Amino acid sequence: MSTTETKEGVRDIKEVVKQKYGEAARRVNSGGSSCCGASSASGCGDPITSNLYDAFEATQIPEEALLASLGCGNPTALAKLNPGEIVLDLGSGGGIDVLLSAKRVGPTGKAYGLDMTDEMLALANENKRRAGLENVEFLKGEIEHIPLPDNSVDVIISNCVINLSADKDRVLRQAFRVLKPGGRLAVSDVVTRGEMLPEIRQSVLAWVGCIAGALEENEYRGKLRAAGFEQIDLEPTRIYCTEDAREFLTEQGIDVDALAPQVDGKFMSAFVRAVKPKLQQQACCGPTCCGEREPRLFAMPGVRNVLFLCTGNSARSIMAEGILNSKGKPSFNAYSAGSHPTGAVRPEALRQLKRARLSTRGLRSKSWDEFAGEDAPQLDFILTVCDNAAKEVCPVWPGHPVSAHWAISDPAAVQGTEEQVEEAYREAFFHLERRIGLFLGLPFASLDSLSLKREVEKIGHQ
Repeated sequence: MSTTETKEGVRDIKEVVKQKYGEAARRVNSGGSSCCGASSASGCGDPITSNLYDAFEATQIPEEALLASLGCGNPTALAKLNPGEIVLDLGSGGGIDVLLSAKRVGPTGKAYGLDMTDEMLALANENKRRAGLENVEFLKGEIEHIPLPDNSVDVIISNCVINLSADKDRVLRQAFRVLKPGGRLAVSDVVTRGEMLPEIRQSVLAWVGCIAGALEENEYRGKLRAAGFEQIDLEPTRIYCTEDAREFLTEQGIDVDALAPQVDGKFMSAFVRAVKPKLQQQACCGPTCCGEREPRLFAMPGVRNVLFLCTGNSARSIMAEGILNSKGKPSFNAYSAGSHPTGAVRPEALRQLKRARLSTRGLRSKSWDEFAGEDAPQLDFILTVCDNAAKEVCPVWPGHPVSAHWAISDPAAVQGTEEQVEEAYREAFFHLERRIGLFLGLPFASLDSLSLKREVEKIGHQ
């Protein structure tokens, strides 16, 4: 097959998937469900998509999110999600698994959903609004081209979507790229077991809905290893038989009873787990560099004051101030300043905050001298977010603040199309929001000052 034919085949599959999922979203919006002729996604009448979510989970999300489910499993029930983690759902549909994940990682974490279908994205954002969750964001894009930075996600989930891709190798490589070292892949997918005649395999996969073809379980493991994953495990959650598909296969002119011995037990929904290897720790540089001297608990009664520093105080530090003031109340007050302030806040930075529904009130470009005087608030943390400010001689700050450097690439320095500039601001905002989420999750009351400084500095490398 020629390269042109291959590309056309990939495009055809994507168009079929878009059409299928767009129609499902429209059915939900018109009062139906994603399952043809069914009344709810928890009881679609077929063994693939029915009864995947329990009654408690159904009460945690808008009904429309449940109705829009087209999955073959429940990855959020099987994946271990911890408070403060960043979760990405590949092919998020109406948002059911994203919303459930957002509740489990809590306000210091975040759940992203990625989908390429406009109708599903619109439905998902409406479900987000109805759920009242702020730690959720839905992205438009393809799972073969994940629009997130390297090493930025703790957990990737997916619900019967990877099998829809015509380039599964690329999907798995992309998943590996965006996961942090030690990050986990935890997806539900349809897989097959053993060999069978191609025409039989095609007929059964058509019933399951795997337009691009499900992987045989050992092939799946091989592709995960080739992408770089380790600790690979496939756990069957539902095993299908010909009786489940009798009506569909009969309509295809297939003798179901004769087919049964070649099919039963060979098609299943499975929970697929894998881990991105952790980076090897470097040895301590000396006998005293890693030790603690005179540890003291960092007990800070009342509100903690955080100052974000950058050279121009027009973009990165401004976004950081807005994020922390919106997410850290009432425990934190955030400020920002510059060593050489431009005097104006970049509109692109304000747009990122508004897009995330965070307040922009009172944000202005100002000098760090404002925070060195007698009337300045006593600062608990000084966090530089650009390289220049980190290298300059700082004023003498009131108190004894913990300082750390969180380097963020300067979006204001990006030259290119409007879309490229916007993407630079979006990536800077993403890193700031993620690091601030980690910061808010620190056990401040139980850490001494040296330990706290190490933890805050560590965030700057994540």
